[in-house]
Amino acid sequence: ASLVIKSLSKNMGDSSGIEGNQQLEQFTLLAKSLKGRAVVGLIQSALGAKRVFVFGELLAMPNVQALKESEHVNYVKLLEIFCYGKYSDYQQTKKEIQDFPELNEAQLKKLRLLSIVSACRERRQITYENLAQELETNTTRELEDYIIEAIYSGLVFGKMDQKQRIFYISRTASRDLPLQDIPRLAARLQQWAETAKVIAQALAKQRQQSIESRALQTDRTNTLNAAVEDISKHIKDDPEKDRFDSDFGINDGGGSERVSKRRAKRSRFPLNLK
Repeated sequence: ASLVIKSLSKNMGDSSGIEGNQQLEQFTLLAKSLKGRAVVGLIQSALGAKRVFVFGELLAMPNVQALKESEHVNYVKLLEIFCYGKYSDYQQTKKEIQDFPELNEAQLKKLRLLSIVSACRERRQITYENLAQELETNTTRELEDYIIEAIYSGLVFGKMDQKQRIFYISRTASRDLPLQDIPRLAARLQQWAETAKVIAQALAKQRQQSIESRALQTDRTNTLNAAVEDISKHIKDDPEKDRFDSDFGINDGGGSERVSKRRAKRSRFPLNLK
């Protein structure tokens, strides 16, 4: 049977997120008063902080943006990769820029975890092979360790199927959004809103039809009950019914016996049909 590893409880993910937000707030406050090389050290600390997985606020700080006009511009590019990019983006940038900053083990691990989030977004499942290609892992055990760590960190929620070698995704955490992607996101939200409006209108129409159908059925039932009651009353008050009952000995206390005797008498004198 396949081994299934489910995500941890929501409370653990929430506590990790709160801690990460607090740490990020501390980094952004420090960035207001630091400049130059000190800002570089702050970026390196933020990239290694265990619970910090979003960096957009730090990237937007003026003293961080000022590094673009200095010899430390590559640290801004590195921070952008942690905001929006993946492990493969880092490896590609290292090939293109000779003196691009090196990452320590903790920072490499975090970038791989963020890459899992990017790979799992807008998917319901992903194969081990695709994830291994994204993270550049060598063994299944190493890949599963990263998935489990991402689950513990509250970055992804889902289950691992070791037999099928598939990770089934229920949801993922959010990552920072590049400014150039905002119009695309806005368009998708607008489309979602229009779809929701159409569904709401259809449900309202269906509800109204249900109300009208129920009212019509109630009217029919009331009409039928009234007709039955009227017929029953008419039959009860009809004098012809009493005469009919008397003639045939119905409810007359002995009439039934007289009818039986007449029938018996006729049976003793059968008709001669010859």
